[in-house]
Amino acid sequence: MNFSVIEPYAPMFASGLAVTLEVTGAALVLAFALGFLIAVLKVLPCKPLRIVLDFYTSIFRGIPLIVLLFIAYFATPQLTGYKISMFAASVLTLGLNGSATVSETVRPYHLMMWEIIIPQALRSVAPALVNEVITVLKSSSLVATIGLMDMMRAAQSVQALTYRAFEPFIAVAAIYYVIVMVLVAVSRRLERRLKQN
Repeated sequence: MNFSVIEPYAPMFASGLAVTLEVTGAALVLAFALGFLIAVLKVLPCKPLRIVLDFYTSIFRGIPLIVLLFIAYFATPQLTGYKISMFAASVLTLGLNGSATVSETVRPYHLMMWEIIIPQALRSVAPALVNEVITVLKSSSLVATIGLMDMMRAAQSVQALTYRAFEPFIAVAAIYYVIVMVLVAVSRRLERRLKQN
């Protein structure tokens, strides 16, 4: 092991981390906004709408994320004639996939009880939502497969330049680990605070 060989590539890792966090942040905004909307729409007394939304949820829960990512990035231009950017394909895939999970996690039972149900629901589902943040963050490493220069892609580039795989991938694993452990600590603190309230 010789981690000094990857030191000159620190800016590449930093740039990759920035892209990872941008993709994760944008995907989470989409996931939470759409997930909450779907959860609310599912309680409306409209059976056809519920069937459509249940089908939507089953698609994103039943198909591997990497397949959805490849469909978004490689198949969309074939169908529409519009070339979607790697960033947009990544955010859309992770966001839509996340929205399916969020919509199942957050399920208020009556729109008329919005003021009562939502605060109570947030108390009980907050830890699950933080877990979704962690899941989206870790899943963002898949965007390297379509060429987006995130942390994984940076590690692959460093591997190609240095002919060493262990150091760059361990460095990326360590960065992900630290971020996830920070999120876990935030989740536990949030859970304790919500229980006290």
